Amino acid sequence: MRAGAAAGAAIAAAPDAAFARIAVNSGDGGLPALARDMEGRLLLPDDHAYRYSARSNNARYDGVLPRAIALCASEGDIIQCLSWARDNREVFAVRSGGHSYAGYSTTPGLLIDVRALRRVSVNLDDQTLTVQGGATNQDVADVASAYPFAIPSGRCPTVGVTGLTLGGGWGFASTRSGLTCDRLLSTDLVLANLEPITASAESNADLFWAVRGSGGGNFGIHTSLTYRMVPVGNVTVFNIFWPAQKQVEMMLALQDLQIRNARDISTRSKVATLQAGPFPRRDQLAAQTLGVFYGEERAFRELIQPLFRMLEPARAYIKPMSYWEARDYLVTDDPQGFFDIRSSMIRERLAADALEVSLSWMSKWPGGAVRQANMGILFAIGGAVGDKRVDETAYVHRGCNFIFEMERAWSPLDPPHLVEQQARWLDDYFADMQRFVLPRSYVNFPDRGLKDWQHAYYGENLARLSGVKRRYDPENLFRFAQSIPLSPG
Repeated sequence: MRAGAAAGAAIAAAPDAAFARIAVNSGDGGLPALARDMEGRLLLPDDHAYRYSARSNNARYDGVLPRAIALCASEGDIIQCLSWARDNREVFAVRSGGHSYAGYSTTPGLLIDVRALRRVSVNLDDQTLTVQGGATNQDVADVASAYPFAIPSGRCPTVGVTGLTLGGGWGFASTRSGLTCDRLLSTDLVLANLEPITASAESNADLFWAVRGSGGGNFGIHTSLTYRMVPVGNVTVFNIFWPAQKQVEMMLALQDLQIRNARDISTRSKVATLQAGPFPRRDQLAAQTLGVFYGEERAFRELIQPLFRMLEPARAYIKPMSYWEARDYLVTDDPQGFFDIRSSMIRERLAADALEVSLSWMSKWPGGAVRQANMGILFAIGGAVGDKRVDETAYVHRGCNFIFEMERAWSPLDPPHLVEQQARWLDDYFADMQRFVLPRSYVNFPDRGLKDWQHAYYGENLARLSGVKRRYDPENLFRFAQSIPLSPG
């Protein structure tokens, strides 16, 4: 997830590359003064920590190097950095996790890094959890795992909680407890006018509506977020692999299993190649499912038996655990390295003809050094996520059962001409699948090449989001290639 997202919150450079070059080459712009005024550190390219701090999760954007990196140690540092960027007309980005799949937490200007602000606290009296703007999923788990309470959050431990929340926040608890943003009670942020404010149902309610699903980087820099926690107990974890047979039948059955038990099961199901290489045959593509059942092992085994009778699994791991043990089992750091992602929303299910088309595209993979583990994934996004109305928060995809995600990953071993073939494969695959899916995409899986991205991410909530943008950022200080426009297109 952004930063999930996706993954982390991101504010990136303006789309005008010429302006970016002018800003970068316009002298020191008072950087020494900014460094003196900060409690944290300002890293320049000759600093020993610069290269490490500049890296993002997606290596394809490692060539975007900032003019300076501000390691913020306080809200005051954030205000100083925003003031400097505004006064110098400097492009900037904010990084809370660095997981923006589309590179929106990178910039050739000033990188405002808030990852040092990562304190997490729990208030047992009112069952709330408060995080600073740079906290990660792992930071939350390190503190909250001592309690029988949690917030629904993502799988990747290094993803920033801020970015995850602002884009909605998918995780294995979503079908049971809603999205991460659905548990948000309030957030503190610094606006474009340098004013720190609080957004909640009682204060700046229009902004509070907007930050729950609009994605990172649109309205300000978040310094604190407070959530209502939910009680957690024991669950059953499963990780099941079938032989490379009956792929369509298995994926249909897995979708039906999820839909019939929308709140009690949360799945990530897919068909994946068994090995790296070009043009995988049908007998090299196998169905898998990973997830959580909110109940006893015996009950889950009864639910899964029809699928086992349909095709005996090659490997089946099914085990009862505590909620926090399950969280540790399910963590993942993928994708990593070089990767590219597309996503679509599914109202009901992918039917047999859609699955056949998806499988045919998997067989057209041009090859490369990396095994393609995520060529077609169905993330369960129904159940409790649909309890809220489409217009109740900025997250517009209520009423959908699945996110369909496809991606490509490559290695430095892959030559440029092959990487280009992989890119065309992904573009064509995504385009061909559009006849089976909704024209909607998950903002925490951002795609720079997405056509009509405004409506894909925000649907009927776009106009209202633009109105909130005009009120809180009328000069469009917080802008990047896919930031919310002042006027809906």
